[in-house]
Amino acid sequence: MSNTSIPSFPNMPNMPSMPASFSESLPISPERISRFRSERLGNIRPFNEFFDKDRFSKPKGMGDIAQRFSYNLTHFQSNYIVIILGLLIYCLIKNLYLLLTIGFIMFGLNFIRKLPPDQPLVFGQYVLTQKQLYSGLIIISIPLLWISSAGSTVFWIVGASATLILGHAALLEPGVDSGFASTADQV
Repeated sequence: MSNTSIPSFPNMPNMPSMPASFSESLPISPERISRFRSERLGNIRPFNEFFDKDRFSKPKGMGDIAQRFSYNLTHFQSNYIVIILGLLIYCLIKNLYLLLTIGFIMFGLNFIRKLPPDQPLVFGQYVLTQKQLYSGLIIISIPLLWISSAGSTVFWIVGASATLILGHAALLEPGVDSGFASTADQV
């Protein structure tokens, strides 16, 4: 067995190191993710309160709908976020091309972000700056997003989540605690 070493190339810039975990590779900091979990997803209402069949009823008019929206959209905000995230995950599972496109874009953005800003990337005889790499990624990403129908997926998620959330908020009567809050404001 011979002891061989890997040759070094003096004109090649140092390549970015691979992140230790997936959360470090995201452009969102782990502190923001934990704050989102604690603030937004920390107060998810129980399933039996969210789907209480005794509280579902037809609203009496626009005033009743406005009162129900006012209460339910704030009271069940975390549950509605989970619904939107569920629809997003469903769309990504059903549209594999979109999932691969988003993965490609995230990998490209992470790769370019890890490069030193003052050193260009040398690829064969070509020298590419960070600006050129970002431009190239955008030029490649636009047709990929069009082919994977990202626009229609976004509109489907917005329409489906708006229908589900606003329908639930309009049909579910406010809880007993909403009556106490309105009388406390009047006193």
